[in-house]
Amino acid sequence: MTGILFFDDQRLNLRSNMERKIGLPELLPESVYRDPNANTAWGYPGIFRDPETGIFRLLYQGWLHDGTRVALLAESDDGIIFKPRDTTKDIDIPDRVVSNQVLPLLRFTEWPACFVDLQAPAAERIKGFVVHHTSTFCLETRLMCSPDGLRWTEKVGCGWQESGPDPGVSAFWNHLLNTYILTTRPELTDRRISLVETKDWEHYTQPELSLQADALDTPLCELYGMPVLPYEEYFVGFLWLYHVDPSVEDHSPHKYYDGHVDCQLAYSLNGRHFQRTLREPIFPNGEPDSLTHGCVYPSSFRVADDRSIYIYSSACTREHGYNEYGTGSMLVHKLRPDGFVFLESTGGKGVVGTRALLWGKGEISVNVQSQRGEARVRVTDQHGKTIDGFSFDDCLPFCGDSTDWTPRWTSGRCVSSLENQTIRVEVMVKSGRLYSIRGDFIPLVGAECERFNQEGVTPRRRHGF
Repeated sequence: MTGILFFDDQRLNLRSNMERKIGLPELLPESVYRDPNANTAWGYPGIFRDPETGIFRLLYQGWLHDGTRVALLAESDDGIIFKPRDTTKDIDIPDRVVSNQVLPLLRFTEWPACFVDLQAPAAERIKGFVVHHTSTFCLETRLMCSPDGLRWTEKVGCGWQESGPDPGVSAFWNHLLNTYILTTRPELTDRRISLVETKDWEHYTQPELSLQADALDTPLCELYGMPVLPYEEYFVGFLWLYHVDPSVEDHSPHKYYDGHVDCQLAYSLNGRHFQRTLREPIFPNGEPDSLTHGCVYPSSFRVADDRSIYIYSSACTREHGYNEYGTGSMLVHKLRPDGFVFLESTGGKGVVGTRALLWGKGEISVNVQSQRGEARVRVTDQHGKTIDGFSFDDCLPFCGDSTDWTPRWTSGRCVSSLENQTIRVEVMVKSGRLYSIRGDFIPLVGAECERFNQEGVTPRRRHGF
């Protein structure tokens, strides 16, 4: 199954009266979590499910009253409502300061940005990226591994960066390149996004610059971090933007106090080259009395069996740099499948049409909302001529909300009858939103369509393009 999402128009050749918009995740109010012993304004939570117990575990960073940072653990039966996990009977920590602590203090400055490594042996399945101070202005990176999030060992000599960054790193498995990619900063307080690659967690490439703030961003904006969610054919980046205080006094050599942090979307087809879609936040700052008024940091993700996307973040009511008790929370948001970006009809009928597709088996699946309007589909040849029986008029209108609507036509024809043919798919939406078009097809670009039809050259799937 291949999906066309609408971060851009690359796989389209028709878009009429349809406006691109960012999908906003829904905050689950029951998920709001505050650690009883620490502030979590910069908690950077990492979520995973223990395979033996089925319990969801949340690893995060907490700040104590004296400024000490500590690695903490909470648990949940449903992945939404969390409680601190008392680890005192499970692990012996010589400098324990709170009951749900999972690591010695060790002067670490960022933790844990945990990563579930499904390629690793069980003992190293959970990876934590720890950054330590070796002096006031020098940081050292250390890789911690765990089978369960409770018991941790250091993978000695496996720091990924000579000059440690802040905040902690995020990582993802790039299935196209068979490599792990870490998103990090080039240097301490150098707020840009760089990428580091490793295949074995022992040897690492040098950081390579990927994204930096540009002329379309707010004045003096800095990029604070970018966790990445591999999502089918896409790599979706949740890009933290630090909108700084413009003053200079008391901020040299870098901005720290004041200013807001929100989150935009970035995306990539190959996991190396990222670009941004609309410059509107998917996680905006909230009203002055809200939990996300000051800063919000989406940090980890879970895709449920129904393909809904759960996003785990830390948030702060205060602007950047302030860390008083009671200002920080951990939150869970829910996003519909494929809900990152959608196309919405702007009044009357809107139409979206794909470039040519080499159709495989089965039917079309459409993710659409049209409760107060309707949606229809037509199928054409590669030149845009309607195939008999597949017109908009033949299509039975859909009025509702479905992540998996299968169009039907009064002609009785099925798209499965078009196997191994080059077609286009057009979706008409009146008063509604279109999130994705799915099916068993190969997207065709350039001369691939003509080579197939005129010369019999079967196109190959060009992953990463």
